[in-house]
Amino acid sequence: MNKNLKIISFIFSFLFLLIISSLIYFWVFKSTYYAEHALNKRSFNERFKFTRGRILDREGNVLAYSEENGQKRIYPYGEALFHPIGYADIKYGMSGIENEMDEYLREPRGFISGIKSFFGYEDTKGSDIKLTINSELQRYAYEIIGDNRGAIVVMNPKTGEIYALVSKPSFDPNNLNDIWEEIMSNEDAPLYNRAINGKYPPGSTFKVLTSSLAIESIDNILNRRFKDQGFIDFSDSSRLYNQNGKAFGELSLKDAFIKSSNVVFGNLALELGNNELKNYAERFYFNRNLNLMGLSVSKSYFPKLNENEIGLIAQTGIGQGPILITPINLALISSTIANDGIMMKPYIVSEVSNSYGNIINKNVKNILSKPIKRNTSSIISSYMRGVVESNLSHISEFSNIKACGKTGTADYKDGDGDGIPHSLFIGFAPYDDPKVSISVIVEGGGEGRGIASEISSKVMKKSIELIG
Repeated sequence: MNKNLKIISFIFSFLFLLIISSLIYFWVFKSTYYAEHALNKRSFNERFKFTRGRILDREGNVLAYSEENGQKRIYPYGEALFHPIGYADIKYGMSGIENEMDEYLREPRGFISGIKSFFGYEDTKGSDIKLTINSELQRYAYEIIGDNRGAIVVMNPKTGEIYALVSKPSFDPNNLNDIWEEIMSNEDAPLYNRAINGKYPPGSTFKVLTSSLAIESIDNILNRRFKDQGFIDFSDSSRLYNQNGKAFGELSLKDAFIKSSNVVFGNLALELGNNELKNYAERFYFNRNLNLMGLSVSKSYFPKLNENEIGLIAQTGIGQGPILITPINLALISSTIANDGIMMKPYIVSEVSNSYGNIINKNVKNILSKPIKRNTSSIISSYMRGVVESNLSHISEFSNIKACGKTGTADYKDGDGDGIPHSLFIGFAPYDDPKVSISVIVEGGGEGRGIASEISSKVMKKSIELIG
């Protein structure tokens, strides 16, 4: 009997200690997190003690503001700007810039506000957030993608400013209460920001990196002649084919790039090896955190493969197999090529200013890294110009802006079968003085030389008209 009592006593003592430890953990380590969490209604009521600050585009147009004594947010551009801006709602919480920049938006900031608060006088308005987004371009890009699922990212390659960040499908955040259940049940995931969180096979757009590494690693590569018989045979009797099984014969590296030879780039991946290709991809921010003030970006992925996985190694050289990339990372790659091999840090928040108009936080252009030699980027730029001139001459907008680009047709599995390939394009313009770079992905859009290229041409041309 005494033994049983000891066991019961031990169990109750253990449970008591467990409960106390949990309470201490939440009080000490998690109390701030839950107090400030977007779904904490008490915290939300505290936030609305002040009028929430505005969100503005690069021209000063208002993208989000508060009315009804600060209790309701209004989004004049509706669904076109939902994904970068997000929403702030007392019932449904917050997302996007509304969430990531909440500490500035929700309450007064700056020296004058601090002095007034010290003497018991509270300012009534939070800080304003000014973005690098051009709202007219954003709306244009959103409309031109039509009813397709996908993403568009437009950047300034020389500064890192993001001019447009489009994800589709979307929804109008002005009417959350009426549409929330529909949003949550929608299989197309309209809450999902494809531009910064969507991860896709890059397809032939990745040949930009494979060819760059080959130029920097393999002696006399620019003078080599490659033989393309339409496929690569592997030891397990499997094959890697060119698109539509076409054989290109004898090719230079430039020819292989323009014709997008899977055979040449699959063999180059095998010659370079997985370690070298993975390390080079990581210089372009695969497998690394890309910090973007105001938004949370997912990591692109490049795999570590065994030497005997030759089929998969060849696949990565053409942007297929296990490799995955976000649209914003694709835009960063095209920007780096356009900017003489210098990768600028991307940013979407331009500045934060208080209710007195004083700037209390400002982003300026910063170099993120220099992943590629200037001469290499110049060679790849000329190759990308060749792609547009040789393969996309039917798109008049490209000619008008002297565009450079690389198309991609990305295969993927849809359940047990093959899905309709994604259509991709990365590029920049003009060739001799790049002012804008872009990445476009259209889910299930087919060949990259189709819809993704057509969208890119129109959006880049519009960008140069509006901003360049």
